[in-house]
Amino acid sequence: MACVAPPSLSSPSPSPRISKVNSTTVDNQLLFVSLKTPKAPSQLKTLHGQIIKTGLIHDDVTLGQLLLCCSLSNSIDYARRVFDLIPQPTPFFYNAMIKGYSTTEQPREAIDLYLHMRSQSIPCDSYTFAAVLSSVSLCRCVSLGQEVHGLIIKMGYDAVVLLQTSIIDMYCSCGFASHGRSIFDRVPDKDAICWNTMVSGYVKCSKFSEAQALFDQMPIRNVSSWNTLIGMYCESGDILVARRLFDVMPYKDVISWNLMISGYAKIEDFKTVRLLFDEMPKRNVLSWNLVISCYVQTRKFIEALKLFRLMQVSNVKPNEITVVAMLSVCSHLCELDMGRWIHGYIKRTQMKLDVYINTALLDMYGKCGSIEEAQMVFNDANPKDAFMCSNMIEVLAIHGKAKGAFEVFGYMKDSRLEPNDVTFVALLRACTHVGLVNTGLNVLEMMSKEFGLVPKVEHWGCVIDLLGRSGYLEQAHELIKRMPIKPNPFLWSTLLGACRLHNNVTLAEEVAVKLIELEPENCANYVLLSNIYSKAGRWVEAAKVRKMMKDKGIMKKPGCSLVHLNNSVFEFFNGDRANPLYKEIIKKLEEMFETLKRKGYVPITSSALQDVNVDEREQVLMLHSEKLAVVFGLISSDVQTPIRVVKNLRICDDCHLFMKMVSKYYNRQLVIRDCNRYHHFRDGCCSCSDFW
Repeated sequence: MACVAPPSLSSPSPSPRISKVNSTTVDNQLLFVSLKTPKAPSQLKTLHGQIIKTGLIHDDVTLGQLLLCCSLSNSIDYARRVFDLIPQPTPFFYNAMIKGYSTTEQPREAIDLYLHMRSQSIPCDSYTFAAVLSSVSLCRCVSLGQEVHGLIIKMGYDAVVLLQTSIIDMYCSCGFASHGRSIFDRVPDKDAICWNTMVSGYVKCSKFSEAQALFDQMPIRNVSSWNTLIGMYCESGDILVARRLFDVMPYKDVISWNLMISGYAKIEDFKTVRLLFDEMPKRNVLSWNLVISCYVQTRKFIEALKLFRLMQVSNVKPNEITVVAMLSVCSHLCELDMGRWIHGYIKRTQMKLDVYINTALLDMYGKCGSIEEAQMVFNDANPKDAFMCSNMIEVLAIHGKAKGAFEVFGYMKDSRLEPNDVTFVALLRACTHVGLVNTGLNVLEMMSKEFGLVPKVEHWGCVIDLLGRSGYLEQAHELIKRMPIKPNPFLWSTLLGACRLHNNVTLAEEVAVKLIELEPENCANYVLLSNIYSKAGRWVEAAKVRKMMKDKGIMKKPGCSLVHLNNSVFEFFNGDRANPLYKEIIKKLEEMFETLKRKGYVPITSSALQDVNVDEREQVLMLHSEKLAVVFGLISSDVQTPIRVVKNLRICDDCHLFMKMVSKYYNRQLVIRDCNRYHHFRDGCCSCSDFW
């Protein structure tokens, strides 16, 4: 096996191959300098072309820097293609590639390259070992790490502090803290990095008391030392100790602040998260991502959107994590314009379109009502995995496109992508939204017989919903009673919803008793039963249910609708008078009621669940939140702009009829997402075919 003497550690030394060009020219110097910073894929290709054109392709230093630039730019695959074209790569090129792989999610590739070097008797040096030890740590390959350790000793590198530190980190990362400590104790002149590595090693092995003890022994602590301890206590949930360290540390960097924000987020103290964020003297993209993620986690999507807009004006560039989080926000808020801006940003910055970003994009377009753009993202995505396909099936399902959903499922089978539980939930929902009872039952049977998947409560819930919506209430009831798993409140509430849909008061009473027994504090169960009584004209029973709610202190969830116009979100509640344009909205709404009545609109007053006269019921219906939101959209946008509304509850029969009439006689496209599905209103028709 070839060995080399330990080189100077000042900089990697390429082999002494003579450069064929004069690399001291200004242009070549500028080219070399430009390779020091990350580049977009198209820029890398341009630089690579310039290197070939100028002849610098024959210069080891320049070519090696190109490989490193590729890894800095998250384009390690491009670096590998360049590397594979080198006829006889020197150790310098191997080191560049191994180092590049060690900083990516492909550390195994670094190990494979190292093993190839060894098999081909290509000399290794300290840079090779430092890079490969980093990858060994990530892969936790302790046996290979021990082999590398032995070779380092054999080749005389064991006195190099950088390698000693790497060996300590390797053993601790593999769970052998005692081995790491043994090496640490033998290092004669420990620098701060060596101390920090050992403290961090104890943390990795969950030896917190040893980490604290070693921290206390440190002769000199830098900010990294303090951050290691703060991170340890934050991760273990001991936020008070972490905060005490944070408050007394002599100097704080952005990592210190981010660790504390992450620690408070972990214990769900989101108020302190925002206070710390606002106090930060300097923020990086991680700081913004942490707080945005907190808002997403707590479903404060409007706050997340506001913070993202503040991030934009602060000139902080969003990264992949920001993009995925904000696409989720856009999905929930139906913020199509912002979602399209983010998609454009991804293209402009040439961000890598991996399966996660593509899935987030198609989910955003689907849940913002643009099924065509979701389909385009799916069609263009390469590769596609089972998760993305399942998401596409779900998007098609909520838009009532069962045929398209089954076509995607067919693609999955043809591509040998294994369907999972999520896939079959999405397929069953596709059947539910168009009433394909027999097809849905076949899907349930197929998932167990053909794919060996045991139906879970979510699958049974879809089947019960399918039977109930289609009018097979007794069959749905029997299925709940004889199903192989214990029914939970979700299944019973699904059946209660079907009872409301088909006005089956007798069964509803039986199911409601069961539900209230299981979930005595859930307002939805009481509201559903009260609405069933009201719709049947049984006002006394409805009043008793409402009194029961009042006595128990249970509040009804108010109807709420969001409408998106001019990059802003406007929120309406039933009977909402808070909007500055309320008087104008009501005036327009009254005019529309009169106009549509002349066109044949007859308000479905049974949707007004109050014991009042017909005129008063019409007044109640007029003030439903989705009507207020749509009328606001009508008076605030031009005729070509689709009006997109998100409703937190199921759209009532009267509002559904009203929207169909508006789409026809006011020539407007309306897209309304209620708690169950999407409704695309156009030319007097709805995409749900009145089945929802």
